[in-house]
Amino acid sequence: MISRAVVLFALAFCALAFCAPAPAVAAEECELPRPAPSCFGIESVEASLSTTKAGGHPDFSFAVSMKRDPLSEPNVFGLKDSYAATRDLRFELPPGLIGDPNVLGVSQQCTAQELISYNQSGGGCPNGSQIGISTITAYTLDQRFREPLYMMAPPGGDVVARVGTIAGLYPTFVDLRVRSESDYSLVADVTDASAAAKLIELESTLWGVPFAESHDTERCTPSEAFLGCVESPARPPDSPPDARPLAFMTNPTRCGVPLTMTVSASSWVEPDRLEENQAEASLPEITECNRLPFGPSLTVAPTNRHTSAPTGLDMTIRLPASDGVGVLEPAQIRDIHIDLPKGFSINPGAAEGLDVCSPAQVHFKERVAAECPDAAKMASTEFEVGGLPRRLKGAIYLREPEQGNLFRIWVVADDLGAHVKLPGQLNVDRQTGQVKSVVLDNPQVPLREVKIEFKSGFRAPLLTPASCGDYLAHYEFIPWSDGPPAVGDAPMRINEGCTGGGFSPELSAGSTDASAGAHSPFVFEISRKDSEANLAGLNITLPRGISATFAGIPHCEGAAAQSGVCPPGSRIGSTTVADGSGPNPLWVPQPGKDPTAIYLGGPYKGAPLSIVAVVPAQAGPFDLGDEVVRSAIYVDPETAQATTKADPLPQIIEGIPITYKAVQVNLDHSRFMLNPTSCAQKQTRANLTSTGGASADPTASYRAVNCAGLSFKPKLGIKLAGGTHRGAHPRLTATLKMPPAGANIASVSTALPDSEFVENAHFKTICTRVQFAAHQCPSGSIYGRAVAITPLFDHPLEGPVYLRSSNNPLPDLVVALKGPPSLPIEVNPAAKIDTVNGGLRASFETIPDAPLTKVVLRMQGGTKGLIVNSTNLCAATHRATVKFKAHNGKTSTLRPALRASCKKAAHKRQKR
Repeated sequence: MISRAVVLFALAFCALAFCAPAPAVAAEECELPRPAPSCFGIESVEASLSTTKAGGHPDFSFAVSMKRDPLSEPNVFGLKDSYAATRDLRFELPPGLIGDPNVLGVSQQCTAQELISYNQSGGGCPNGSQIGISTITAYTLDQRFREPLYMMAPPGGDVVARVGTIAGLYPTFVDLRVRSESDYSLVADVTDASAAAKLIELESTLWGVPFAESHDTERCTPSEAFLGCVESPARPPDSPPDARPLAFMTNPTRCGVPLTMTVSASSWVEPDRLEENQAEASLPEITECNRLPFGPSLTVAPTNRHTSAPTGLDMTIRLPASDGVGVLEPAQIRDIHIDLPKGFSINPGAAEGLDVCSPAQVHFKERVAAECPDAAKMASTEFEVGGLPRRLKGAIYLREPEQGNLFRIWVVADDLGAHVKLPGQLNVDRQTGQVKSVVLDNPQVPLREVKIEFKSGFRAPLLTPASCGDYLAHYEFIPWSDGPPAVGDAPMRINEGCTGGGFSPELSAGSTDASAGAHSPFVFEISRKDSEANLAGLNITLPRGISATFAGIPHCEGAAAQSGVCPPGSRIGSTTVADGSGPNPLWVPQPGKDPTAIYLGGPYKGAPLSIVAVVPAQAGPFDLGDEVVRSAIYVDPETAQATTKADPLPQIIEGIPITYKAVQVNLDHSRFMLNPTSCAQKQTRANLTSTGGASADPTASYRAVNCAGLSFKPKLGIKLAGGTHRGAHPRLTATLKMPPAGANIASVSTALPDSEFVENAHFKTICTRVQFAAHQCPSGSIYGRAVAITPLFDHPLEGPVYLRSSNNPLPDLVVALKGPPSLPIEVNPAAKIDTVNGGLRASFETIPDAPLTKVVLRMQGGTKGLIVNSTNLCAATHRATVKFKAHNGKTSTLRPALRASCKKAAHKRQKR
């Protein structure tokens, strides 16, 4: 065989004179008598495995033959010339067929300097770094070179391993990368091969076990290889004394699927056509997967063992490794399913500042490092993979949520030259909040251990259960071998904060401006401790005298109230909710998100009015739509005190439990809430219920200020119509007028003069209290009618005046005021009736602290008249005595004259 020294001269002469690359021409010229270099390509590829056992350690052999110009002259081996000189070669291995670049140890890896020094005395790579053998046939050199393949020290970057050899005279490197853009199999690249050699054929074998004795006669020294090594004396590898055979190549652990090796090539003439010049070789299917062991296990530990607290998780998946070349590689893990125990749930507080990583940012299916924002990171990861010099470090990032698919994740590892980007999923039960993680189709690599550390602290992604105890995380790991899955449970314990519980939330409430009689926003807040049961029901009773100006505010009703798409004019306030545990819960709304709103609604659940609270469920990257909670507003007809009764508060939204740490309501419409005119001590009361059925009744003190500065100047007129003579039963009309911005009436007592006696004989049909409460008073119990005009409403309140049974000698006089059908508010001021010197006196002892503009009371006369004239009304002026008391303590006594129809009576006498 010709020595390399002779070949060196031939190569130099060829490079200077005859072997320059031909110019590129059109591919169709291949059909001409003289084919063109564009006909360059791969003629055939063959590949084989010395064993097809799953998880076995085969010698992997392959052969590549280039297309040859039929018009060229045969070389010494009878081989014709290729169409052009090969520049780049790419070998794509099937998934699961892998090599361990560290099987020889760092000390046995050949350095680039050692490889380059092959023709120097004592130079070249140590035979302990040899992992195979390769035969190269070059047209120009008329020689076949049988060369050792050496495991090199990798250069870094995205090169996970490097193999070196001497191609003719030229040190050549084969760089191995991970095919991150598809199935994470290995890709080997030869770049910028010698143009002078003109590769015709390549045959290579990578040894399954490099230190096996069967390869001892193939271990050529550098000097032997320089002279054309075919077979060496049987020599063991240069290795440490305690070294033992270890496997380099390992078969896939997946059976029943075709395996294909793809080879691509480009020429120096057309270097950009690498992807166009491809050929494939089929390998035999892997067998005996059913013999592979598969026994992964899981350990899980919360970073916080306190109840109802934010927590991370430390998770470790361990997969037993094979030990020795005579043992099969265990089945590789394909799918990972981990179900956290019920009670562990998503922490809403984790959404604060949370971001997502898009496919463009993660560079999915690209051999490029991910550029995910730090705010999208949920966990740190480490992967121990057989063959890597250290653990592969990475992270788990939140992906962009989709409708109905909120918690998608990326498992990313850009390390040691690999670019792993696996899509995963956190499935959250919409009813229970249980979290189940899924990562499918993991790469077919010898995974030994996976460590996942979900971040801890106040923004940790999970919440611990509300109760102490032992919990089990369930796992199911599915192998690529299609064998039975590994199923089991990993215990966890929550053992801190076990003495918590109870339900004693606190209430704070008040007007932002407590000035008596002023319009002012009214704010209240419910707060609870982390250890307490969650808030489920909310009823609020405002202090007496706090009223609302409904005039000019449209109602949100019907479908609009159900959906929360209310007219802007019906907005009366907003709400803020603190969701989550710990000192930094999630406050909704977040800055930059849609605002919350409270709207004035129409009748609801038998109440005359309602509140429609709309809370956009938006946090971080999540938008779960609007949550609408309605509250019926009930008005006490005796005191006009308002109580709101909310529908049950949402406890879980799209699988995310809502933990109410605080609920704030701000009724901030500029002309809505109106302060009382009484500065007496009052209370805001709440009736709260928990998810467990417990009840709490916190209160908050309330007191208006500057009541004494309010004026009090009521005006009252009384008119009698009908007979003016003695014994007549006249109709009575009383008209009250109140100037604006003064104190409200607290009580009024009207004593008619002795010209008007009580007509006991006309107290006939009386409505009982039971009938009155059921709105079933007989019509005969109606003795008058009243109209009240107030600035609080657009329409007057009006209704009949009843005689209602009481514990006094005479029945009460009850004014049943009610709004129109669009505002069916009821107010029922009741007057005690008695006599003073035989004259009738009506005393409204408790009047709600609400502003009045005008009140007109009309009592019937004749047979339904409750008063009778004791004298001729026209003979003298008769005055009533009316005593008013205001809610700010001021009083006023009026002596209005009873105006009678005396002119009409005189005219009738003259006619007679």
